[in-house]
Amino acid sequence: MLATAEAKYVTFAIAGEMYAVPVEYVREIVRVPKVTRVPLTPAYVRGVANLRGEILPVMSIRQRMGFEEEDLETSKVVVLDWKGRTLGVVVDRTAQVIQITEDRIEEASTASELVRRVIRTGETLQMILEIEKLFTMGVSEAHFDARSGEARTVDKKFDEKRVEEYVQIVSFALAGEEYAFPIQDVQEIIRYARPTEVPDVPPHVKGVIHLRSTVLPIVDLRTMLALPAASTDEFTKVIVLRLRGRQFGLIVDRIHEVLRVRKSEIQKPPSLFEQAGKKGIAGIVRKEEQTIMILRSDALLSEEVAGLSQEGGERSREAKTIGREVETQYIIFRVAEERYGVDIEEVREINRIATITRVPRAPEFLEGVMNLRGEVTPIVDLRRHFGLIQGKRDESTRIIVAEIEEKKTGLIVDAVEGVEKIPQSAISTVPEVVLSGESGRFIKNVARLEEEIILILDLNRIFSEREIETMAKILEGETKEEPQKRVPKKALKRFQEGE
Repeated sequence: MLATAEAKYVTFAIAGEMYAVPVEYVREIVRVPKVTRVPLTPAYVRGVANLRGEILPVMSIRQRMGFEEEDLETSKVVVLDWKGRTLGVVVDRTAQVIQITEDRIEEASTASELVRRVIRTGETLQMILEIEKLFTMGVSEAHFDARSGEARTVDKKFDEKRVEEYVQIVSFALAGEEYAFPIQDVQEIIRYARPTEVPDVPPHVKGVIHLRSTVLPIVDLRTMLALPAASTDEFTKVIVLRLRGRQFGLIVDRIHEVLRVRKSEIQKPPSLFEQAGKKGIAGIVRKEEQTIMILRSDALLSEEVAGLSQEGGERSREAKTIGREVETQYIIFRVAEERYGVDIEEVREINRIATITRVPRAPEFLEGVMNLRGEVTPIVDLRRHFGLIQGKRDESTRIIVAEIEEKKTGLIVDAVEGVEKIPQSAISTVPEVVLSGESGRFIKNVARLEEEIILILDLNRIFSEREIETMAKILEGETKEEPQKRVPKKALKRFQEGE
């Protein structure tokens, strides 16, 4: 008599029922990690998590099966591997590993596509989940490759139409005044952290911090420019500049905007500034009623300050001789509880909320239109576009302006956190489970920053063709509205009646 083959299964509970998966597909079982929600995905897709440097898509089996979602203290994530793909499934609790013979496996007559077979042990049933069905969410690899190719084409078109007579500046507040640096001088913008004090340095040098492999000197720009001192708060930022191969950080009150201005709009500083020895101002930009002074980073860095970054600089140069990793600058912003990033090259400018004119019969996500330097610009609320609850707007609320489908468009976000340089090694492709929703169209990549995950968006693909057509029609109506208002009512009535 031939022995019946045996197989091992991991069992777990979901909504009071027992389920099982073959043990060879189970890589590990972990506690529920911090999950970054992905907008416009099916409800059962919880999001993505950073599992020891690996991007892990996480799915709720409860919601996938139509049960009510519950956050239980006993919940675990079963990490599955299938054909080189990884998926984390949230279960109520894990049970045990069982070893059963094939004759205990029966076909199941269930309506669920996730269950085709069951394990019968006496009066107990464990339903075997179909691994392939968990992973295949209707988005093929061919679709993903095609989507990537289309994105590259859009990026190329965007680069070709870039206009050289414009420059971008990062503006910030300091003692009630507005200053800026050219964006090419800005390495990144980071949150303020108390630096380690260094003896026998100028009073404007507050100390040093460790930023990855670099010892970064931190300079109080208020003190350097002889402005009144102020305490730090949650808005305080550090702008990291690179000059002559060395980095240093400047403490500023808060980041305001990223502006795209014509070179012709940048005025030379008055000669009086030069006579007074103030050579740190490169130019002046007048924006509506505000005056922005563009600072020269090379005039701010003394050799004494630069020397503090010498040790870190040596380590950085040593690392570069081994092989310099490609890094990309991203604008990091927040919508609800999640952080997103866009390539800085896609952003034309960042503005504060101004007067927005409501548009009748507009789709819900379209907040209205705004006059942006003489151009009627559609303004979209990203919270609404992502299907999220409307939040309260405050001083942190910003409008990110990008050129989408050759039309300037503004996107309302809760806050712009700064600029970060992200190395290529920290960028991963989007898990296919995430691509099952509408967000698969515009989430380009996923970035891992320490324990956090940032969703990298492709702004040129954030709207569907239908949404773009709708906005185009609304804008066309807006631009025609003024001439129509000047038609006398009697003449308009005769025209409508065919006279």
